Amino acid sequence: MMATAAFICSNLSAQTYYGTSTFEDITLPAVDTFDNGSTGNGPFYSDNVLFANYYDDAWGSWNGFSISNMTDNTTAGWGNQYSSYTGSGLNSSNYAVYYPSGLISCTITDIDLIFDSLKITNTTYAAISMRDGDAFAKQFGSIYAADGITIDGTNGEDFFRLWVIGSEYPGGPKDSMEVYLADYRFSDNSQDYILDTWLNVDLTNFSFPVRQIAFRLESSDNGAWGMNTPSYFALDNVDFHYNSTGVEELEVFMNVYPNPFNEQLIVKGENGLLELRDLKGKLIHTEELTGNSIIETATLPSGIYFLQLTNDRGTALQKVIK
Repeated sequence: MMATAAFICSNLSAQTYYGTSTFEDITLPAVDTFDNGSTGNGPFYSDNVLFANYYDDAWGSWNGFSISNMTDNTTAGWGNQYSSYTGSGLNSSNYAVYYPSGLISCTITDIDLIFDSLKITNTTYAAISMRDGDAFAKQFGSIYAADGITIDGTNGEDFFRLWVIGSEYPGGPKDSMEVYLADYRFSDNSQDYILDTWLNVDLTNFSFPVRQIAFRLESSDNGAWGMNTPSYFALDNVDFHYNSTGVEELEVFMNVYPNPFNEQLIVKGENGLLELRDLKGKLIHTEELTGNSIIETATLPSGIYFLQLTNDRGTALQKVIK
């Protein structure tokens, strides 16, 4: 079956493309596993959105985002740091786990991608730490620190707060909104809660279009070395759209077949730079397309790939599957 890709870059028409990064297009080794970046491939890519990941081989540590399908929402401790407290993604298997800093941004040049919303929840590690306390962090609602002896001065009015920081463009103006992952500050203790469902965060509430997202975690439980509450949360379903306003309408056409493919990919389209990349953004093949091309793909592993054709008229992008 022939697949046709035509990316329309338009500021004079009302055409807009809507999408969602669900992480289901990222392949994990098996059920109840995770990818924390230890393979050294760098950031994760889901539906053309970049999720930062930095892995330190020397320390075996990571920050930014890991991708997970872990389902354990009952085991306490750091050894279960990759599980969401809901036990899954939002109506799906895969989701991302954040720790303790990292950005989300668009991966495609020449596209005005604007983020609309995202879903968050607690990780099992953070939630059970707040619920029960542990060797480092206090039990939320208690007047005592983690040692169970020292009065920590909170009067049990604890909170775990996420700041979602939106930028109009990288390095540009910023704004933020606060979202509570746990809140024990109510006068009626029956209203105290630790978030255990997927919560929608509406990014359209910012005063400008959000093109890059950062995060900061904050807790009422702090010590000499900073925050005692585990600095994790889980993320899924990042909604976005391609803004279609501000430039002359252009179309770049590219035909790709067969899709799914096996031994070869046949590409027909306008003249321009043709690039084939895997889900991690690794460049597999590049050439100057002059009408048509046959890409030999027999040695490629099964998975999802992206073909991108770029010229002075714009960009066409096509997802292909082996």
